[in-house]
Amino acid sequence: MALRPKSAKGVTAKRGRSSAKAVSAASLDTVPKAEVLKVRAIALGYYGAQLREEGDIFDLREAEHFSSSWMERA
Repeated sequence: MALRPKSAKGVTAKRGRSSAKAVSAASLDTVPKAEVLKVRAIALGYYGAQLREEGDIFDLREAEHFSSSWMERA
């Protein structure tokens, strides 16, 4: 089976990396920042690629990551 070049008719071309939309630093300031949730480990647990021991205080990246089985709000 011979390979044929694709027809350009009716086919949208893929965009290269150079055509990606640029985002300025000023536009990032308008995005609301997530609230940081500071917690304390009340038992042994694993979060953020680290083993957290009882008494460790650390920040959660998202509130949905909170686990009442081994964390409490600090």
